[in-house]
Amino acid sequence: MRILAVEDNQDLRNLLEEYLRTQDHEYVRTAASGKEALEVIHGAPVIFDCLLLDIQMPEMTGIELISHIRKIEGYEFVPIIMLTGVKNNESIAKAFVAGAWDYIVKPFEFFDLEARIHGAELRNAEYVRHLRRPHESPNQENFDILKELALDRALVPSELSESGLVPQDAFENCIMRMQSEFGGGMQIAVIVLQDFAKVLSSIPEGQRVNFSVSLARKLTDALSSLNLIVTYRSNGVFAALSPALKTQSNLNIVDVATAAIQSATEDFSASGITVKIDYCRTKAFSTSSDTIVVLDQLASSLGAIPA
Repeated sequence: MRILAVEDNQDLRNLLEEYLRTQDHEYVRTAASGKEALEVIHGAPVIFDCLLLDIQMPEMTGIELISHIRKIEGYEFVPIIMLTGVKNNESIAKAFVAGAWDYIVKPFEFFDLEARIHGAELRNAEYVRHLRRPHESPNQENFDILKELALDRALVPSELSESGLVPQDAFENCIMRMQSEFGGGMQIAVIVLQDFAKVLSSIPEGQRVNFSVSLARKLTDALSSLNLIVTYRSNGVFAALSPALKTQSNLNIVDVATAAIQSATEDFSASGITVKIDYCRTKAFSTSSDTIVVLDQLASSLGAIPA
């Protein structure tokens, strides 16, 4: 792996560099600040496979640095793992919304860090495979119908950024980090759009991406007002997590989501396009593993329940 570690504490930075080199990673660099990190990235002969970022740094925080990194060609989807002593759910949420892929709280064991890096390596391999052979993705049900539809394929970096959606794997990592750091239950809002595949198939092929990305942006912007982090699960199913570990009422979410979807439809030039919410509920989960499993079950079983 080609890894850049950004840490303002010199002792920890040196330890990170020494440890990463002992793990035989092929290319390891460090930086002491956000500014230096950007200089290293632009000057590196290769694109880094994984970035380790501290949050609390002078001049530019790690979260602010993410937004700069994501604008650099080739770094739109590179896994970013936050290394930080900041232990609160709002910081975790902000990091994931900004574009972090995972999060680890100091002090940490190096074997735990290496496990996260290995996960990033697998994620990179899966992403490349998905882009080359999207029909093999486990999330692509009824591929013959959905293969040409926006949102039911791997979004390219610019589309993902424009949509405001958090990738599924980062969303699930966020759930697990909140669970491991704060314990207790959590609540997820699930929003199912009515006959979404049929709606998209009725839109001219050249306009589907613009429509679906615009709809996602309207939804993510609206739900962010309720402090919800949003991802797309496939087949017209969105999931939203509250960084405060509790969601607003169902009624608030339905009203806000409905208004956002109506606005997206009105902005679209094609006439006769209607997108409605089939189902919108919040559900409590006791563990992170329960959350991920039940989200998948909800995606396939709750579309017929009216909002």
